[in-house]
Amino acid sequence: MEKYEIAADYMKKGYNCAQSIIKAYAGDVGINKEDAVRMASALGGGVGRNGHICGAVSGAALIIGMKFGTIDPADFPAKETAYNKTNELLNRFIEENKSVLCKELISYDLKNPAELQKARNAGTFIQKCPLFVLSAGMILENIINSG
Repeated sequence: MEKYEIAADYMKKGYNCAQSIIKAYAGDVGINKEDAVRMASALGGGVGRNGHICGAVSGAALIIGMKFGTIDPADFPAKETAYNKTNELLNRFIEENKSVLCKELISYDLKNPAELQKARNAGTFIQKCPLFVLSAGMILENIINSG
């Protein structure tokens, strides 16, 4: 099973979209899986259910940052690499899914309790969202493997 498929399975088990990506790829970038999953818990539903950037994309961007980023504020080449690879992620995700915004991808306002319940009742988080996790994971793997 590919890591992007494992990530989609995590989503189906109840992890949010960002947690699913982070949990599947944390070991590849040398970060503690449990801490990373906890850290990503606030990114689901487009950051705190606000419908902004899809958590699968946010999680993938964090993995890109760990793989290609820097802790040195003067390391401009590493910053540029991380930014460029993140832009590639965003552009490809939008190309595949027509948006990067959670609210547009799933067509629910998750901050509204009634809409959240509708999304749950419709099976959005186990049927639709795993497809976005798959997409982000496949793009992420391509970016990571292309160096």
